[in-house]
Amino acid sequence: MFIKISKKIVLIFFLLLIVSVLNHFSGMGVNHLDIDTSNMKFERILFVPGINTPKFYLDRWVEDLDTNFPDKEIIFLDNVYYFYWQDDKTEEIVKEGVEILSDGKPTIIISHSYGGVLAKTMISRTEKANVVKLVTMASPHQMNGLGLDDSKDFLRAPDDVDVPIYSFGGYIDPVVLYPFSNVVDSNHQDLWSGHGGFLFSKDVRKQVLESVFGVGI
Repeated sequence: MFIKISKKIVLIFFLLLIVSVLNHFSGMGVNHLDIDTSNMKFERILFVPGINTPKFYLDRWVEDLDTNFPDKEIIFLDNVYYFYWQDDKTEEIVKEGVEILSDGKPTIIISHSYGGVLAKTMISRTEKANVVKLVTMASPHQMNGLGLDDSKDFLRAPDDVDVPIYSFGGYIDPVVLYPFSNVVDSNHQDLWSGHGGFLFSKDVRKQVLESVFGVGI
């Protein structure tokens, strides 16, 4: 019995590894968007990653944003690796975001996974925040249990914030099931993506970018 279970575990691990590798290489390339950025009324893009996101996982977002918005300030809050139950670390990230937003500069926030919860918390805590749009991808807005509710209670994370919100879920996301990724009254779309696809997949990133930036801001 132990041998059979071990073989199943190895097989599952191997399949997950294959999916991860395919995800990584299938999304290579930079998105060049056919959009007019001259009339967009924002000055900064702030990216808030999810838990324990290595910097090289964000490289494609860095390239997409640098390519399409060369005249904008772009900040990635990728200097702290964390689990959602590490209150000291989530608080550190939120405080950094609050400090950035406190200058009142028009900002678009893009977030992935638990970064969406942190982003809402930053906005709610910043009196002079001037957030033009909040984008969340595969974020557990409607999920609780497994310590998520304890983390949200510690952060005093709001269910909603009074800014335009674009939320996205992934139909094949096993980490944050797509029905739980929606913010109430947000502009919500579910895409054919897994959890990491929002970072790795060129097509998924393009769909997010075009949905958010393809209209006048």
